[in-house]
Amino acid sequence: RYVNIIKGCNNFCTFCVVPYTRGREKSRPESEIIDEVKYLVDKGVKEIILLGQNVNSYGLDLIGAQDIHSSNGKLPFADLLYTVSNIPGVERIRFTTSNPHDFTPNLAKAFADLPKVTNSFHLAVQSGSDRILDRMNRQYTRAEYFERVKWIRDVRPDIAFSTDIIVGFPGETDEDFKETFDFLHSIDISYLHVFTYSERANTHA
Repeated sequence: RYVNIIKGCNNFCTFCVVPYTRGREKSRPESEIIDEVKYLVDKGVKEIILLGQNVNSYGLDLIGAQDIHSSNGKLPFADLLYTVSNIPGVERIRFTTSNPHDFTPNLAKAFADLPKVTNSFHLAVQSGSDRILDRMNRQYTRAEYFERVKWIRDVRPDIAFSTDIIVGFPGETDEDFKETFDFLHSIDISYLHVFTYSERANTHA
């Protein structure tokens, strides 16, 4: 069962309407989440999927941190994973969606420490071109995405990665497309969501 842990988004990717429709990030208190997980486990649920537009940001608003840098790279979300993993009856844990720009080694360590975290992971990249990533306001480069994949594969070599790609983003050239195509061939993606760019009212794109 899905358990919502955070609503809204602060990232303002130029193609996305979520910050305008759902507002700023607001985390649920950890005690509420734990009570819900325990209730679901008591009903026979074995697998918990922690859900949010950007789960990595969970708890930053509760501790007064503006971003991962002001929290010294220590994510309350990583702590939440350990807490949920310790609940008797929870057998598997997944989470979505995770943004590469605030995915830290602290969070990657959970894949090493917590066998209940499943051996599959969705990390949306959207483009393999640094120029397009900048136009999208994704706040990471393709090299930084590679780095985050390596953090996890260093501790889970056989993990299955999936990702999202937007094709035809405004200003994308044939060379940008080729960079994305080559990028995907270099990181061993198990499952791929490909979307044609579509307009959203009030977004910069």
